[in-house]
Amino acid sequence: MSTNSKKSVYNIFIGVGSQLLIVMVGVLLPRLFITSFGSEVNGFLSSINQIFAYIVLLEAGVGTASLQALYRPVAEEDHDRINGVLAATARFYRKTGYCYLACVVGLAVIYPLVVESSIPVWQQVLVILIVGGSASIGYFAHAKYRILLRADGRQYVYTNVYTLVQLGTSLTKVVMILLGLNIVFIQLGHMVLTLGLAAYITWYAKHRYPWLDLKVKPDMEAISQKKSVLVHEIAQMIFTHTDVIILTLLADLKVVSVYVVYNMVVETVETLISNIHNGFSFRLGQIYNTDLKRYVRVYDLYETAYMAGSCALYCITYLLLLPFMKLYTAGVTDINYLDKWLPVLFVAIKLFVSGRKMASCTITYAGHFKKTQWRAVLEAAINLTVSIAGVCLFGIYGVLFGTLAALLYRANDVIIYTNARILGRDPWQTYSRWLVNICIFVLVCWLESYIPIQADHYFSLILQAVLYTISVCLAFFLGNLLVFPKQFKKIFAYLGRMIKSKRHSGQKV
Repeated sequence: MSTNSKKSVYNIFIGVGSQLLIVMVGVLLPRLFITSFGSEVNGFLSSINQIFAYIVLLEAGVGTASLQALYRPVAEEDHDRINGVLAATARFYRKTGYCYLACVVGLAVIYPLVVESSIPVWQQVLVILIVGGSASIGYFAHAKYRILLRADGRQYVYTNVYTLVQLGTSLTKVVMILLGLNIVFIQLGHMVLTLGLAAYITWYAKHRYPWLDLKVKPDMEAISQKKSVLVHEIAQMIFTHTDVIILTLLADLKVVSVYVVYNMVVETVETLISNIHNGFSFRLGQIYNTDLKRYVRVYDLYETAYMAGSCALYCITYLLLLPFMKLYTAGVTDINYLDKWLPVLFVAIKLFVSGRKMASCTITYAGHFKKTQWRAVLEAAINLTVSIAGVCLFGIYGVLFGTLAALLYRANDVIIYTNARILGRDPWQTYSRWLVNICIFVLVCWLESYIPIQADHYFSLILQAVLYTISVCLAFFLGNLLVFPKQFKKIFAYLGRMIKSKRHSGQKV
């Protein structure tokens, strides 16, 4: 098995395994927060995290720009160019760190004045300072090294340590909640563990890459597209985090809690899928920047498998989401968490995202940030406009309508742009895969309506979930195999070479 194949396997198995461990422990926390402190505290913590996600925009796209700039020199083992890119990245991250800390202090002062809450002001201020301080550590310590690990296919190294930190944080929070400590102490434990994460990643990078020298002349030209990347990241941030902010300002924190609990489930599934994708992403970026013809072949195979797998997982999520919510929120009476339309809207959003995934990644690999930035701006404008108007008319549904409206435009735009402008072909191939999987999705859900899930306890739900997972995955597999036999034949051949460990490092797909 080639080195790159081994890296992909490590990234996938460690990424998926870590996500499952985090979910097993982390799924307890929102319910513990809700039952111990109420929906308002859960909504407060969620809104704070979303606001900090916006402040991360101070990074100005340097992370994505640096990653794209590193694909070729990493593939070619050009140490001088790697050092130049990382030196420029490190310089920018230092400046960003100081700006970030200033924003944290400003938010700690402004938030209690703007958002109405019964939570003591001193607790709000300290939580904001602790959460913000934890996030700022990365800018000064390990952010630049993490980018190098991603470009080199060693994301699994970061994932290992991050998993330990998340598990440690979750267990610490559970213990502190059971001991009756307030939310300030609960957040403080995460900050301490984050310092350990930064220290280890810094040590590992210097040990693994002894030739690293960040004192060389920074290659500012390599990250010159960071401002164009920023436009895309703003659009992505609006897509990902605007809903909670709008609900915080125009609804109330209890509604935020409802949104967050549903979003927690679908985001967990998306993270699981992303961990699998990230196992291959570094290699896809390297192939694009060194062999475009081969990339086109790999693109078709990967998109076929990715779309089938992601749609299958989201179909399972849709079928299990409401039964899970009935158990998860049992006994919570301060607001109703059960709504049959929320699973439909949340899963529909993720289906659009999975449909455009490979096309979006190709734009990143190609570095077409500036050429597509106005399209990202239009996406953000649609999302904000529809979400703000929608929340006033439809409440929590309104923000989801806004996200769907933006996706309806942007998903189609990305697919058409990537195929026509970058790959030089008709976009029908992507649309055909999307159409086939959506048809399977609808058919499976229709059949399920005749045998709905009924679970009075978690054990029963888990047993039914296993059966549904097997049947749904089988339906998507057979459906795609029937429609795309040539692609799956090549996929099986590739996987067979990996399993048998006979794939030579120079062999092409």
